Amino acid sequence: MHKYIIMGVQGCGKGTQAKLLTKDFDIVIRRLAEHDWNYGFVLDGFPRNRPQAEFFLESYDVDAVIHIEVPDETVLSRRLCPVCNLDYNLIHHRPEVENRCDVSNGELAIRGDDTEEAVRARLRDFHKKTEPVLELFMNKELVLQVDGAKSAEEVHDDILSALNVSGGTLATHDQ
Repeated sequence: MHKYIIMGVQGCGKGTQAKLLTKDFDIVIRRLAEHDWNYGFVLDGFPRNRPQAEFFLESYDVDAVIHIEVPDETVLSRRLCPVCNLDYNLIHHRPEVENRCDVSNGELAIRGDDTEEAVRARLRDFHKKTEPVLELFMNKELVLQVDGAKSAEEVHDDILSALNVSGGTLATHDQ
C-alpha cells in the first residue's frame, strides 16, 4: 500500500488532492476495515515541523511527499461558495459570473479565517516552519513538485503522473 504526504501552503488544494487520491486508491475505507492502516495512508499537511518529520521518517517508509506549489498571492485570492463549499481562486479558477458559484449560484465569500492578515500570518508560519520539513524530505529524494496553479483536475492528473499512476492503479515497470 502507498504512503503519501501532501504539503503546501494553506489554500493550495491539499485537502482536495488528498480526497481525490484517497478516492483513487480507496485507502481509508479499505484500510480501516482491515485494521492495518499502517500499510497505506495519505496525510494532508502533516508533519508540520522538522522534529515531527524526523520521527515520522524513522517510524514509516514514506513513498512520496507531494508538494503542491502555488505563489503566495494566489492563496490571497481564494473564495468559497457558502452553499456548496466549492473553492475558487480569482486568479486561476474564476467563476463564469463574477462573485457567483458556477454550481449553486451562491455568492462567493472569503472564508472567516481567510482575511488577508490571517492568510499572510499563516504564509509566514508555513515558510518558517514547513520549508525546513520539505528540505528534509528533498534530501531523502521523496518530494514530487506539482504546480497547484491549475484546476483541481489538472493538479490531480499531474500528481498521478508524478506518482507514475494511471487511473488509480500503479503502473508496473520491469527493473
